[in-house]
Amino acid sequence: MTLFPSSYSTAEVRARANRAQRGVIVFIALIAVLVLSLAAVALLRSTDTAGVISGNVAFKSATTSAADTGAERAFNALPTLATADADVTGKYFRLMQAVDANGIPTAVASNNWADVPCYDATGGATAISCSDESSYRVQYVIDRLCTTAPATTDPLTLLTSKCVAGQPFSSGGSAGDDLNSHAQTTNVFGSLTPPPPTRPTIHYRVTVRVQGPRNALSIVQTTIELPFG
Repeated sequence: MTLFPSSYSTAEVRARANRAQRGVIVFIALIAVLVLSLAAVALLRSTDTAGVISGNVAFKSATTSAADTGAERAFNALPTLATADADVTGKYFRLMQAVDANGIPTAVASNNWADVPCYDATGGATAISCSDESSYRVQYVIDRLCTTAPATTDPLTLLTSKCVAGQPFSSGGSAGDDLNSHAQTTNVFGSLTPPPPTRPTIHYRVTVRVQGPRNALSIVQTTIELPFG
């Protein structure tokens, strides 16, 4: 309790007490305003961060989806490349390539895919600029999963020792189940008649890289099985 000298009147004592209380209230109000301001700033930053994260996830998802066009390009180009049986810079390797810690062929990873052309994500036939960061840029490279070049006369046992090879398409399944889908792969590659019963298959690894806006990047790998011999 605050004591005032007896010379002060009751009105003066009350006035001094009111002024003291008003000063305390203003101080508390300023602290409250400061706390609310900090909370508002934190909320705005949290909202901005959530928006950035959502945007990055969307771009990442889009780059992964665009990888399908790269796999389709490889699928369409492979029969001609495999028949020619020769390395094509930035596109095809007739032998299995060493890979880095991420499973990417070191032949392309070591120079950051500089030799591999870029295409858009709509399936356009013309190569586009790989430096256009506002667009989705699709690249693909194929390597045949063989440690030694196979010969068309190799029997399946010898072929298997050289390559990742599969059974002939004709033994890919049994009647009534997935045999038809196995045989359809041959038809897609241009053969309207079933392959010979002893014709083996060779596996090819396709590595697709897609770059998108905001430095979004996706790398997808798939394997294609192609009749050989």
